[in-house]
Parts: sequence; C-alpha cells; structure tokens
Amino acid sequence: MKHMITIFCTLLSISGCSSSPDGMPGSSDNSGPPSKWFEIGHYEAITGNDVKDNTVLSEWYGEAEINRTSYLQGFAKGQDELCQPEKIADLAKTNKEFPASCNSVANAEQLKNGWQQLIEK
Repeated sequence: MKHMITIFCTLLSISGCSSSPDGMPGSSDNSGPPSKWFEIGHYEAITGNDVKDNTVLSEWYGEAEINRTSYLQGFAKGQDELCQPEKIADLAKTNKEFPASCNSVANAEQLKNGWQQLIEK
C-alpha cells in the first residue's frame, strides 16, 4: 500500500507542475498536458477503484473545487486502458479481484464472466 501511495504522490506532483491553464485535459487542439483532476481520475480507474464523488475527492485531496468533467474524462481513459479482456484475464490468472472501475463499462458482464471462469480454473 505504501508503494501505491508513493507512486500516486509522484503522479500528483508531476501533474501539478503540468496542469493546463484552464484545468481541462489539454487545449482544444489536444496539445496541452492533462490536468491534475484528469490524472487523478485516470489513476483511480487503472488501479481498479470505483469512481468517487466530489465530497470524497475533496476530503482526500484537500480541495474544495473539483473539476468533475476532467476527473471523469481521466477515469474513462483509465477504464479504456484497464477494462480489456486480456488485462482482465491477466488479473484473473494472478488471482486478483475484478476491478471495480470495470463494473460500469458497456461489456462489464462479459469481462466479469471471463474473469470468473479463469478464477475458477
């Protein structure tokens, strides 16, 4: 757990230095860096966590203003990366839990069934 916190803090410090001025993930031409909230959402999804509400985000990160749109965009990107059949199969083969972040994707039932079959082997 300490290792995950260290990685997360590193990601936050890096993203804090590279936020776009408007707080959105990049500019209209997508040339700018992602915002802090995009990075947090992305991290939550790729680590298998469920989406968090603004109250929790505010408590965890000590900020009253949450860029919900940016957070959800990052979360969706993380879901796209994690919630793939081959990645879910890798998790099952190592007896890892089905990621909560994949519960809300369109093919969640199919992914969970594949994961369950491999867990039971």
